[in-house]
Amino acid sequence: MAKVILSSELQRYTDGTREFEVSANTYQNMVTELRQHFPALTAAVIGKHAIAIDGMLIQTPLLETFNSDSELVFVARIAGG
Repeated sequence: MAKVILSSELQRYTDGTREFEVSANTYQNMVTELRQHFPALTAAVIGKHAIAIDGMLIQTPLLETFNSDSELVFVARIAGG
Protein backbone atom coordinates (compact mmCIF):
# COMPACT_ATOMS: atom_id res chain seq x y z
CA MET A 1 0.00 0.00 0.00
CA ALA A 2 1.18 3.52 -0.74
CA LYS A 3 2.18 5.66 2.23
CA VAL A 4 0.73 9.17 2.56
CA ILE A 5 2.49 11.68 4.82
CA LEU A 6 0.38 14.63 5.85
CA SER A 7 1.74 18.11 6.52
CA SER A 8 1.34 19.54 10.01
CA GLU A 9 -1.38 21.81 8.63
CA LEU A 10 -3.39 18.82 7.37
CA GLN A 11 -2.91 16.97 10.65
CA ARG A 12 -5.33 19.48 12.20
CA TYR A 13 -8.05 17.79 10.14
CA THR A 14 -6.99 14.20 10.90
CA ASP A 15 -6.83 14.33 14.71
CA GLY A 16 -3.05 14.39 14.51
CA THR A 17 -2.59 11.44 12.15
CA ARG A 18 0.71 12.02 10.32
CA GLU A 19 0.95 8.91 8.14
CA PHE A 20 -1.73 6.88 6.43
CA GLU A 21 -1.64 3.97 3.98
CA VAL A 22 -3.94 3.90 0.97
CA SER A 23 -4.81 1.16 -1.48
CA ALA A 24 -5.41 3.68 -4.27
CA ASN A 25 -3.02 4.12 -7.19
CA THR A 26 -4.31 7.44 -8.55
CA TYR A 27 -4.32 10.85 -6.93
CA GLN A 28 -8.09 11.22 -7.23
CA ASN A 29 -8.77 7.82 -5.63
CA MET A 30 -6.25 8.56 -2.89
CA VAL A 31 -8.05 11.81 -2.05
CA THR A 32 -11.37 9.94 -1.97
CA GLU A 33 -9.91 7.34 0.37
CA LEU A 34 -8.43 10.00 2.66
CA ARG A 35 -11.73 11.88 2.80
CA GLN A 36 -13.60 8.69 3.71
CA HIS A 37 -11.35 8.22 6.74
CA PHE A 38 -11.02 11.92 7.60
CA PRO A 39 -14.25 13.77 6.66
CA ALA A 40 -12.82 17.12 7.81
CA LEU A 41 -10.28 16.93 4.96
CA THR A 42 -12.35 18.78 2.40
CA ALA A 43 -11.43 19.20 -1.25
CA ALA A 44 -10.74 22.87 -0.55
CA VAL A 45 -8.28 22.04 2.24
CA ILE A 46 -6.49 19.39 0.19
CA GLY A 47 -6.44 21.68 -2.86
CA LYS A 48 -4.22 24.15 -1.02
CA HIS A 49 -1.40 21.60 -1.07
CA ALA A 50 0.96 20.20 -3.64
CA ILE A 51 2.17 16.63 -3.36
CA ALA A 52 5.52 14.98 -3.75
CA ILE A 53 5.26 11.50 -5.24
CA ASP A 54 8.43 9.53 -4.62
CA GLY A 55 10.34 12.79 -4.21
CA MET A 56 8.98 14.59 -7.30
CA LEU A 57 7.00 17.71 -6.38
CA ILE A 58 3.79 18.12 -8.36
CA GLN A 59 1.82 21.35 -8.04
CA THR A 60 -1.31 20.13 -9.89
CA PRO A 61 -1.49 16.36 -9.33
CA LEU A 62 -5.06 15.75 -10.48
CA LEU A 63 -4.26 13.01 -13.02
CA GLU A 64 -1.14 11.56 -11.36
CA THR A 65 -0.71 7.85 -10.75
CA PHE A 66 1.67 6.05 -8.41
CA ASN A 67 2.77 2.58 -7.35
CA SER A 68 1.68 0.55 -4.35
CA ASP A 69 5.07 1.16 -2.73
CA SER A 70 5.11 4.91 -3.40
CA GLU A 71 5.51 7.62 -0.79
CA LEU A 72 3.23 10.64 -1.14
CA VAL A 73 3.98 13.75 0.88
CA PHE A 74 1.54 16.66 1.07
CA VAL A 75 3.28 20.05 1.20
CA ALA A 76 1.91 23.59 1.29
CA ARG A 77 1.89 25.24 -2.13
CA ILE A 78 4.50 27.90 -2.66
CA ALA A 79 3.24 31.12 -4.17
CA GLY A 80 5.52 33.30 -6.18
CA GLY A 81 5.23 36.66 -7.73
